[in-house]
Amino acid sequence: MLNNILPAYKLPGMSTYDIIRWFKKETGFKGKVGHGGTLDVFASGVVLLLLDQATKRFADIQKLEKTYLAGVRLGVESTTLDVEGDFSREAINKDLAVSDIKAGLEKFKGEFLQSVPAYSAAKHHGKPLYELARKGIEVDKNKLVTIYSLDIVSFKSPLITLKIGCSSGTYVRQLAYDIFNALGSASFLYFLERQKIGKIDKKMCAEVEDLASNWKKHLFGVADLL
Repeated sequence: MLNNILPAYKLPGMSTYDIIRWFKKETGFKGKVGHGGTLDVFASGVVLLLLDQATKRFADIQKLEKTYLAGVRLGVESTTLDVEGDFSREAINKDLAVSDIKAGLEKFKGEFLQSVPAYSAAKHHGKPLYELARKGIEVDKNKLVTIYSLDIVSFKSPLITLKIGCSSGTYVRQLAYDIFNALGSASFLYFLERQKIGKIDKKMCAEVEDLASNWKKHLFGVADLL
């Protein structure tokens, strides 16, 4: 039985489970295949496939710090807080200086309770929040997260790119919304890339088209990560 982790680079438009299904189909792998944390369909980046015995270490692997590159569009709202929602330009918009944004970012570093987005797979009484949201039912749900680092990569209004180091389970789209809402501007996430999970960065990942032939050269033992 294997006790390995296979890092793969997920492309936008694919789900994490699409990669698992693709891997099993293309390689004929018959063992258990799990994941170390999902990514939204619109997002790209590092996904960890857990093979056989590694699936038993999900709880440990999920706790690893994540690093994201997030693109934010200011001045427009989205129902889902990201590019997949319905947009409204009839929203709060405020001209922001880099100094304003840097000061705003500082307030979101550290540990705090984050609101769980209405359009998310988190559950309330067994029902996914996105199903309730589609019925117009609002649920107030939050979780404890930690933001380790939060920096501006580039800014040319109305677009800003942030680099974020955070704990597992952080909703980056909610984080971006909360930051700019506090600064007086509407916003939504128009791209998201997970660049790193623990010690594994995107350069170590197997591309989707390589999963069939070269996947074994990308394997890591669980002990290499934890």
